[in-house]
Amino acid sequence: MQPTLQSVITSPWLVNGVAVSAQGSYFVNLPRFTGHFDSPALARLTEQGLVAFPGNHWNNWQAGDDGINTLVNVNACHIFDNNLLWVVDQGAPQGDKPGAGAAKLVAFDIRSGEVKKLIRFDEKSLPEGGAPNDLRIHGDLIYITDSGLGGIIIYDLKTGKTIRRVASSLLLRKPDNLVQKGFKGRVLMDAEGKKPAVHSDVIEVTADGVWLYYATPAGPLYRIRTRYLCDQSMDDNALEKRIEKVADIPSIGGSAIDAEGNIYLSNVEKRSIDRLKPDGSRETLIQDERLVTPDALVISQGWIYIPAPQIEYLSPHNQGEDNTHAPWSVYRFRLPDEVKPA
Repeated sequence: MQPTLQSVITSPWLVNGVAVSAQGSYFVNLPRFTGHFDSPALARLTEQGLVAFPGNHWNNWQAGDDGINTLVNVNACHIFDNNLLWVVDQGAPQGDKPGAGAAKLVAFDIRSGEVKKLIRFDEKSLPEGGAPNDLRIHGDLIYITDSGLGGIIIYDLKTGKTIRRVASSLLLRKPDNLVQKGFKGRVLMDAEGKKPAVHSDVIEVTADGVWLYYATPAGPLYRIRTRYLCDQSMDDNALEKRIEKVADIPSIGGSAIDAEGNIYLSNVEKRSIDRLKPDGSRETLIQDERLVTPDALVISQGWIYIPAPQIEYLSPHNQGEDNTHAPWSVYRFRLPDEVKPA
């Protein structure tokens, strides 16, 4: 018997990421995909519904702005263990090129909205065509995937230095023989038949910080030891030899990892959440028609949270027609009792 799926947030805007604080506060990010520009980029759930967060100049972006000190196109938001809300801002709406300094990471105090950390990407860490996608933090290191070109960016909170790794490897790019799919295996494409080519996207770091996992939305899932990524005596060719294939996977929207090393996958093709165990076996935990393009997953206090942003029905994925519709929802279900949070 599968667990019960609960709706916890409904939104008039497209939501593809959720963050949950230890106190039970909810935040969502609202990406500016094609046809979805009329929303704040970040919001907090209140008794009155979703309200722009932090509610000042950061939420005042308008088309044509440079995006330097506003949130433009937030693709991920996370709360780790210090009451900071980390957001990944790609710096330009979908399909546009960000200006210098517009792509950034911002950490907001969840109580005051004050900016506690602001990290911008230069041309070396994020060349033209790059797109910061998601992040994980372990210790003093922030690991970020680049889904535009393929690559892993590492920022050291202690030193303030940024390095770009394995960006020349084809193993960080969508394989030519795989296509990104939607429900029941429908191949995603735009009106001209062009298929999405999203590169390194999903990212996880094990609780002990030893392994970094990543995948493109079309798979496969790979891993590499973080000590190799941080060893600057190793070039991309040497790093590529250290990458291990973990599993072939269905098209996914997001992931999460627990303390036992189980990886949870948002299975877009089945509208399910699957669990990939360390022994390589995969099982479906929940399957529900409401999970339309399930995306970034969050594990918090025994629950797993799932945004359903309907991304497969955006016009670039649906032969030129946007068949998404309000409201958008975030759901959750109880994880099995044996699961330990990451």
